[in-house]
Amino acid sequence: MNKKRRKRIGIWLGIAAGAVLVFLIVCNVLSRRSVAPEVTVAELTKRRIVSTVSATGELRAANQVDISAEILARIKKLYVKEGDQVRKGQLLCVLDDAALLSSRDLSRANFNEASAAYKRGEALYRDTLISQAEFERLRTAFEVAKAQLDQSGDKLAKTRIYAPISGRVVRLNIEEGEAVMMGTMNNPGTVMMTLADLSAMQARVDVDESDVVNLKIDQHAQVKLDAMPDTAFRAKVVSISYMPSTNLTSAAEGVTDFEVILNLVDIDPAQRPGMNVSADITTAMREDVITCPLQAIGRREVEGKLSETVFVLEDGKARLVPIKTGISDGRSVEVIEGLKEDQTVITGPYKVLRILQDGDEVKPSKGEEPWQRSSEGPRVKVRVRTTSR
Repeated sequence: MNKKRRKRIGIWLGIAAGAVLVFLIVCNVLSRRSVAPEVTVAELTKRRIVSTVSATGELRAANQVDISAEILARIKKLYVKEGDQVRKGQLLCVLDDAALLSSRDLSRANFNEASAAYKRGEALYRDTLISQAEFERLRTAFEVAKAQLDQSGDKLAKTRIYAPISGRVVRLNIEEGEAVMMGTMNNPGTVMMTLADLSAMQARVDVDESDVVNLKIDQHAQVKLDAMPDTAFRAKVVSISYMPSTNLTSAAEGVTDFEVILNLVDIDPAQRPGMNVSADITTAMREDVITCPLQAIGRREVEGKLSETVFVLEDGKARLVPIKTGISDGRSVEVIEGLKEDQTVITGPYKVLRILQDGDEVKPSKGEEPWQRSSEGPRVKVRVRTTSR
Protein backbone atom coordinates (compact mmCIF):
# COMPACT_ATOMS: atom_id res chain seq x y z
CA MET A 1 0.00 0.00 0.00
CA ASN A 2 2.82 2.43 0.81
CA LYS A 3 4.39 1.87 -2.58
CA LYS A 4 1.12 2.48 -4.40
CA ARG A 5 0.44 5.55 -2.32
CA ARG A 6 3.88 6.98 -3.00
CA LYS A 7 3.45 6.28 -6.73
CA ARG A 8 0.06 8.00 -6.77
CA ILE A 9 1.46 11.04 -4.96
CA GLY A 10 4.33 11.23 -7.47
CA ILE A 11 1.92 11.19 -10.40
CA TRP A 12 -0.14 13.99 -8.87
CA LEU A 13 2.96 16.03 -8.15
CA GLY A 14 4.10 15.60 -11.81
CA ILE A 15 0.70 16.70 -13.09
CA ALA A 16 0.74 19.74 -10.80
CA ALA A 17 4.26 20.70 -11.91
CA GLY A 18 3.23 20.41 -15.60
CA ALA A 19 0.15 22.56 -15.00
CA VAL A 20 2.26 25.22 -13.29
CA LEU A 21 4.72 25.18 -16.19
CA VAL A 22 1.92 25.56 -18.76
CA PHE A 23 0.42 28.39 -16.69
CA LEU A 24 3.72 30.24 -16.58
CA ILE A 25 4.21 29.87 -20.35
CA VAL A 26 0.71 31.18 -21.08
CA CYS A 27 1.21 34.12 -18.73
CA ASN A 28 4.54 34.93 -20.40
CA VAL A 29 2.96 34.89 -23.86
CA LEU A 30 0.03 37.02 -22.75
CA SER A 31 2.34 39.48 -21.05
CA ARG A 32 4.37 39.80 -24.24
CA ARG A 33 1.26 40.35 -26.30
CA SER A 34 0.07 43.00 -23.91
CA VAL A 35 3.23 45.11 -24.52
CA ALA A 36 2.40 47.71 -27.18
CA PRO A 37 4.88 47.73 -30.07
CA GLU A 38 6.96 50.86 -30.58
CA VAL A 39 6.19 52.72 -33.83
CA THR A 40 7.41 55.85 -35.57
CA VAL A 41 4.83 58.49 -36.40
CA ALA A 42 4.50 61.62 -38.50
CA GLU A 43 2.09 64.53 -38.27
CA LEU A 44 0.32 65.45 -41.49
CA THR A 45 0.70 69.00 -42.79
CA LYS A 46 -0.21 70.92 -45.91
CA ARG A 47 2.63 71.83 -48.23
CA ARG A 48 3.68 71.89 -51.85
CA ILE A 49 4.46 68.59 -53.57
CA VAL A 50 6.26 68.28 -56.90
CA SER A 51 6.26 65.16 -59.07
CA THR A 52 9.32 64.78 -61.29
CA VAL A 53 10.74 62.39 -63.88
CA SER A 54 14.50 61.85 -63.83
CA ALA A 55 16.59 61.02 -66.88
CA THR A 56 20.17 61.11 -68.14
CA GLY A 57 21.67 61.94 -71.51
CA GLU A 58 24.07 64.33 -73.17
CA LEU A 59 24.36 67.97 -74.06
CA ARG A 60 24.48 69.18 -77.64
CA ALA A 61 23.96 72.35 -79.62
CA ALA A 62 20.44 72.96 -80.87
CA ASN A 63 21.88 73.64 -84.34
CA GLN A 64 24.76 71.25 -84.99
CA VAL A 65 25.88 69.76 -88.31
CA ASP A 66 28.49 67.23 -89.41
CA ILE A 67 30.22 68.15 -92.67
CA SER A 68 31.16 65.14 -94.80
CA ALA A 69 32.94 64.78 -98.13
CA GLU A 70 30.80 64.12 -101.22
CA ILE A 71 33.68 63.10 -103.46
CA LEU A 72 36.93 61.13 -103.16
CA ALA A 73 39.83 63.59 -103.01
CA ARG A 74 42.67 65.00 -100.90
CA ILE A 75 42.55 68.12 -98.75
CA LYS A 76 44.28 70.83 -100.80
CA LYS A 77 43.77 73.81 -98.46
CA LEU A 78 42.23 74.07 -94.97
CA TYR A 79 41.11 77.53 -93.87
CA VAL A 80 39.86 76.87 -90.31
CA LYS A 81 41.07 75.24 -87.12
CA GLU A 82 39.17 73.74 -84.19
CA GLY A 83 37.51 76.41 -82.04
CA ASP A 84 37.20 78.99 -84.85
CA GLN A 85 33.99 80.98 -85.16
CA VAL A 86 32.64 80.88 -88.73
CA ARG A 87 29.74 82.51 -90.53
CA LYS A 88 27.26 80.90 -92.91
CA GLY A 89 28.68 80.64 -96.43
CA GLN A 90 32.32 80.99 -95.36
CA LEU A 91 34.85 78.84 -97.28
CA LEU A 92 36.15 76.13 -94.95
CA CYS A 93 38.43 74.02 -97.14
CA VAL A 94 39.29 73.17 -100.75
CA LEU A 95 39.80 69.64 -102.09
CA ASP A 96 42.22 68.69 -104.83
CA ASP A 97 40.43 69.55 -108.11
CA ALA A 98 43.02 68.86 -110.80
CA ALA A 99 41.34 65.70 -112.12
CA LEU A 100 37.89 67.26 -111.95
CA LEU A 101 39.05 70.37 -113.81
CA SER A 102 40.34 68.16 -116.64
CA SER A 103 37.07 66.24 -116.65
CA ARG A 104 35.09 69.49 -116.77
CA ASP A 105 37.21 70.82 -119.69
CA LEU A 106 36.69 67.55 -121.60
CA SER A 107 32.95 67.69 -121.00
CA ARG A 108 32.85 71.31 -122.18
CA ALA A 109 34.69 70.42 -125.40
CA ASN A 110 32.29 67.55 -126.07
CA PHE A 111 29.36 69.86 -125.37
CA ASN A 112 30.63 72.51 -127.79
CA GLU A 113 31.10 69.90 -130.53
CA ALA A 114 27.64 68.39 -129.94
CA SER A 115 26.06 71.87 -129.82
CA ALA A 116 27.58 72.87 -133.18
CA ALA A 117 26.51 69.56 -134.77
CA TYR A 118 22.97 69.99 -133.42
CA LYS A 119 22.66 73.52 -134.83
CA ARG A 120 23.85 72.38 -138.26
CA GLY A 121 21.51 69.41 -138.18
CA GLU A 122 18.62 71.67 -137.20
CA ALA A 123 19.18 73.84 -140.31
CA LEU A 124 19.55 70.80 -142.56
CA TYR A 125 16.39 69.23 -141.11
CA ARG A 126 14.38 72.37 -141.89
CA ASP A 127 15.52 72.09 -145.51
CA THR A 128 14.68 68.34 -145.46
CA LEU A 129 18.30 67.49 -146.27
CA ILE A 130 18.58 64.95 -143.39
CA SER A 131 16.12 62.46 -142.04
CA GLN A 132 14.19 62.87 -138.81
CA ALA A 133 16.08 59.94 -137.29
CA GLU A 134 19.43 61.62 -137.95
CA PHE A 135 18.17 64.91 -136.49
CA GLU A 136 16.94 63.16 -133.33
CA ARG A 137 20.33 61.45 -132.98
CA LEU A 138 22.08 64.84 -133.09
CA ARG A 139 19.64 66.29 -130.55
CA THR A 140 20.16 63.35 -128.18
CA ALA A 141 23.95 63.68 -128.44
CA PHE A 142 23.61 67.39 -127.62
CA GLU A 143 21.45 66.70 -124.53
CA VAL A 144 23.83 63.99 -123.29
CA ALA A 145 26.84 66.32 -123.68
CA LYS A 146 24.98 69.07 -121.79
CA ALA A 147 24.13 66.69 -118.91
CA GLN A 148 27.74 65.52 -118.72
CA LEU A 149 28.94 69.13 -118.56
CA ASP A 150 26.49 69.92 -115.75
CA GLN A 151 27.59 66.77 -113.88
CA SER A 152 31.28 67.60 -114.13
CA GLY A 153 30.56 71.15 -112.99
CA ASP A 154 28.64 69.86 -109.97
CA LYS A 155 31.50 67.54 -108.97
CA LEU A 156 33.98 70.39 -109.33
CA ALA A 157 31.81 72.61 -107.10
CA LYS A 158 31.94 69.94 -104.37
CA THR A 159 35.69 70.48 -104.02
CA ARG A 160 34.91 73.72 -102.18
CA ILE A 161 33.32 73.23 -98.76
CA TYR A 162 31.31 76.14 -97.33
CA ALA A 163 29.80 76.57 -93.86
CA PRO A 164 26.06 75.67 -93.93
CA ILE A 165 25.43 77.52 -90.64
CA SER A 166 27.05 80.18 -88.48
CA GLY A 167 28.74 78.73 -85.42
CA ARG A 168 31.95 77.33 -84.01
CA VAL A 169 34.15 74.51 -85.29
CA VAL A 170 33.75 72.15 -82.32
CA ARG A 171 35.47 69.19 -83.98
CA LEU A 172 38.05 69.00 -86.77
CA ASN A 173 38.96 65.54 -88.06
CA ILE A 174 41.14 66.42 -91.07
CA GLU A 175 44.48 67.94 -91.97
CA GLU A 176 45.88 69.25 -95.23
CA GLY A 177 47.04 66.39 -97.47
CA GLU A 178 44.64 63.80 -96.02
CA ALA A 179 42.35 61.85 -98.33
CA VAL A 180 38.61 62.03 -97.72
CA MET A 181 35.93 59.79 -99.18
CA MET A 182 32.25 60.10 -99.90
CA GLY A 183 29.68 58.06 -98.04
CA THR A 184 28.06 54.92 -99.38
CA MET A 185 25.25 52.68 -98.17
CA ASN A 186 27.62 50.76 -95.87
CA ASN A 187 30.12 53.54 -95.20
CA PRO A 188 29.07 56.92 -93.80
CA GLY A 189 32.10 58.57 -95.37
CA THR A 190 34.60 60.97 -93.85
CA VAL A 191 33.17 63.48 -91.36
CA MET A 192 35.60 66.31 -91.89
CA MET A 193 34.36 68.64 -89.17
CA THR A 194 31.42 69.51 -86.93
CA LEU A 195 29.92 73.00 -86.67
CA ALA A 196 27.71 74.00 -83.75
CA ASP A 197 25.86 77.16 -82.78
CA LEU A 198 26.66 77.29 -79.05
CA SER A 199 24.25 80.15 -78.39
CA ALA A 200 21.40 77.60 -78.12
CA MET A 201 21.97 74.33 -76.25
CA GLN A 202 19.87 71.22 -75.78
CA ALA A 203 19.87 68.29 -73.39
CA ARG A 204 18.92 65.05 -75.12
CA VAL A 205 17.89 62.52 -72.47
CA ASP A 206 16.44 59.00 -72.51
CA VAL A 207 13.23 58.55 -70.49
CA ASP A 208 11.86 55.16 -69.46
CA GLU A 209 8.62 54.07 -71.12
CA SER A 210 6.79 54.05 -67.77
CA ASP A 211 7.60 57.74 -67.25
CA VAL A 212 7.37 59.16 -70.76
CA VAL A 213 3.54 58.99 -70.67
CA ASN A 214 3.59 61.70 -67.98
CA LEU A 215 5.59 64.17 -70.10
CA LYS A 216 4.16 67.05 -72.13
CA ILE A 217 5.61 69.78 -74.32
CA ASP A 218 6.61 72.98 -72.43
CA GLN A 219 7.05 71.24 -69.06
CA HIS A 220 9.83 72.79 -67.00
CA ALA A 221 13.00 70.96 -65.99
CA GLN A 222 16.29 71.39 -64.18
CA VAL A 223 19.44 70.15 -65.88
CA LYS A 224 22.77 69.44 -64.18
CA LEU A 225 26.06 68.70 -65.89
CA ASP A 226 28.48 66.15 -64.50
CA ALA A 227 31.21 68.72 -65.11
CA MET A 228 29.37 71.32 -62.97
CA PRO A 229 27.44 69.37 -60.32
CA ASP A 230 26.80 72.42 -58.11
CA THR A 231 25.01 74.36 -60.85
CA ALA A 232 21.44 73.87 -62.09
CA PHE A 233 20.25 75.13 -65.47
CA ARG A 234 16.62 75.81 -66.30
CA ALA A 235 15.20 73.99 -69.32
CA LYS A 236 11.94 73.25 -71.11
CA VAL A 237 10.62 70.16 -72.93
CA VAL A 238 10.43 70.83 -76.69
CA SER A 239 10.27 67.33 -78.19
CA ILE A 240 9.14 63.85 -77.10
CA SER A 241 10.02 60.97 -79.42
CA TYR A 242 7.24 58.68 -80.62
CA MET A 243 9.67 55.83 -81.32
CA PRO A 244 12.06 54.21 -78.81
CA SER A 245 15.75 55.07 -78.87
CA THR A 246 17.97 52.68 -80.81
CA ASN A 247 20.38 52.07 -77.96
CA LEU A 248 22.27 48.77 -78.05
CA THR A 249 22.84 48.75 -74.29
CA SER A 250 19.16 49.34 -73.53
CA ALA A 251 18.12 46.68 -76.05
CA ALA A 252 20.46 44.15 -74.45
CA GLU A 253 19.05 44.91 -71.00
CA GLY A 254 15.44 44.79 -72.20
CA VAL A 255 14.85 48.48 -71.39
CA THR A 256 12.75 50.71 -73.64
CA ASP A 257 13.67 54.40 -73.57
CA PHE A 258 12.34 57.38 -75.51
CA GLU A 259 14.42 60.42 -76.43
CA VAL A 260 13.25 63.70 -74.95
CA ILE A 261 14.80 67.03 -76.00
CA LEU A 262 15.08 69.90 -73.52
CA ASN A 263 15.97 73.42 -74.61
CA LEU A 264 18.22 75.09 -72.02
CA VAL A 265 17.06 78.51 -70.89
CA ASP A 266 20.34 79.24 -69.07
CA ILE A 267 23.38 79.24 -71.35
CA ASP A 268 26.92 79.17 -69.96
CA PRO A 269 30.18 79.52 -71.95
CA ALA A 270 31.50 76.45 -70.11
CA GLN A 271 28.85 74.20 -71.65
CA ARG A 272 30.20 71.85 -74.32
CA PRO A 273 28.44 69.47 -76.71
CA GLY A 274 28.80 65.87 -75.56
CA MET A 275 28.82 66.61 -71.81
CA ASN A 276 26.87 64.13 -69.66
CA VAL A 277 23.71 65.58 -68.12
CA SER A 278 21.00 64.57 -65.67
CA ALA A 279 17.56 66.16 -65.81
CA ASP A 280 14.60 66.39 -63.45
CA ILE A 281 11.43 67.17 -65.42
CA THR A 282 8.49 68.56 -63.45
CA THR A 283 5.37 66.65 -64.47
CA ALA A 284 2.93 67.92 -61.82
CA MET A 285 2.78 70.32 -58.88
CA ARG A 286 0.24 70.79 -56.11
CA GLU A 287 0.18 73.70 -53.70
CA ASP A 288 -1.09 73.56 -50.11
CA VAL A 289 -2.19 69.91 -50.10
CA ILE A 290 -2.06 67.20 -47.43
CA THR A 291 0.89 64.87 -47.94
CA CYS A 292 1.70 61.55 -46.32
CA PRO A 293 5.06 59.73 -46.11
CA LEU A 294 5.17 57.02 -48.72
CA GLN A 295 6.34 54.33 -46.27
CA ALA A 296 3.15 54.78 -44.23
CA ILE A 297 0.93 53.66 -47.10
CA GLY A 298 -0.02 50.04 -47.71
CA ARG A 299 -2.73 48.05 -49.45
CA ARG A 300 -5.28 46.13 -47.42
CA GLU A 301 -8.78 44.81 -47.82
CA VAL A 302 -11.39 47.17 -46.37
CA GLU A 303 -15.05 46.17 -46.54
CA GLY A 304 -14.27 43.52 -49.13
CA LYS A 305 -12.32 45.90 -51.39
CA LEU A 306 -8.55 46.20 -51.77
CA SER A 307 -7.64 49.82 -51.02
CA GLU A 308 -4.68 52.03 -50.19
CA THR A 309 -4.59 52.41 -46.42
CA VAL A 310 -2.72 54.04 -43.55
CA PHE A 311 -2.78 53.58 -39.79
CA VAL A 312 -3.79 56.71 -37.91
CA LEU A 313 -2.75 57.09 -34.27
CA GLU A 314 -5.77 57.82 -32.05
CA ASP A 315 -5.68 57.57 -28.24
CA GLY A 316 -2.67 55.25 -28.33
CA LYS A 317 -4.29 52.88 -30.80
CA ALA A 318 -3.80 52.25 -34.51
CA ARG A 319 -6.87 52.89 -36.63
CA LEU A 320 -6.90 51.60 -40.22
CA VAL A 321 -8.10 54.26 -42.68
CA PRO A 322 -8.64 53.82 -46.46
CA ILE A 323 -7.34 56.76 -48.51
CA LYS A 324 -7.24 58.07 -52.07
CA THR A 325 -3.88 59.36 -53.30
CA GLY A 326 -2.65 61.70 -56.02
CA ILE A 327 0.84 62.59 -57.24
CA SER A 328 4.04 61.51 -55.55
CA ASP A 329 7.53 62.98 -55.30
CA GLY A 330 9.18 59.67 -54.39
CA ARG A 331 9.13 60.33 -50.63
CA SER A 332 5.63 61.62 -49.99
CA VAL A 333 2.30 61.29 -51.72
CA GLU A 334 -0.64 63.66 -52.06
CA VAL A 335 -3.71 62.53 -50.08
CA ILE A 336 -6.96 63.45 -51.85
CA GLU A 337 -9.41 61.71 -49.52
CA GLY A 338 -9.36 59.96 -46.13
CA LEU A 339 -7.02 62.13 -44.02
CA LYS A 340 -7.04 65.58 -42.47
CA GLU A 341 -4.38 68.05 -41.53
CA ASP A 342 -2.73 67.55 -38.09
CA GLN A 343 -3.63 63.85 -37.96
CA THR A 344 -0.81 61.53 -36.94
CA VAL A 345 0.01 58.52 -39.10
CA ILE A 346 2.19 55.52 -38.29
CA THR A 347 5.20 55.36 -40.64
CA GLY A 348 7.06 52.28 -39.41
CA PRO A 349 8.89 50.13 -38.82
CA TYR A 350 7.75 47.86 -41.64
CA LYS A 351 7.95 44.68 -39.54
CA VAL A 352 5.34 46.21 -37.21
CA LEU A 353 3.14 47.69 -39.95
CA ARG A 354 3.07 44.31 -41.69
CA ILE A 355 1.29 42.61 -38.79
CA LEU A 356 -0.47 45.61 -37.23
CA GLN A 357 -4.23 45.33 -36.96
CA ASP A 358 -7.00 47.88 -36.62
CA GLY A 359 -7.40 48.78 -32.93
CA ASP A 360 -3.98 47.51 -31.75
CA GLU A 361 -2.30 49.53 -29.03
CA VAL A 362 0.99 51.13 -30.05
CA LYS A 363 3.71 53.20 -28.45
CA PRO A 364 4.73 56.20 -30.61
CA SER A 365 8.34 57.34 -30.89
CA LYS A 366 10.17 60.12 -32.70
CA GLY A 367 9.93 59.74 -36.47
CA GLU A 368 11.80 61.33 -39.35
CA GLU A 369 13.42 64.70 -39.32
CA PRO A 370 11.26 67.36 -41.04
CA TRP A 371 13.62 67.63 -44.03
CA GLN A 372 13.27 63.89 -44.67
CA ARG A 373 9.55 64.38 -45.29
CA SER A 374 10.25 67.19 -47.75
CA SER A 375 10.34 66.48 -51.46
CA GLU A 376 13.37 68.75 -51.71
CA GLY A 377 15.47 67.03 -49.02
CA PRO A 378 17.97 69.01 -46.97
CA ARG A 379 18.58 72.51 -48.23
CA VAL A 380 21.52 72.81 -50.60
CA LYS A 381 22.64 76.04 -52.17
CA VAL A 382 22.33 75.75 -55.94
CA ARG A 383 23.85 78.45 -58.09
CA VAL A 384 22.13 79.14 -61.40
CA ARG A 385 24.21 80.86 -64.04
CA THR A 386 22.50 82.87 -66.73
CA THR A 387 24.67 84.25 -69.50
CA SER A 388 23.21 85.91 -72.57
CA ARG A 389 25.17 85.49 -75.73
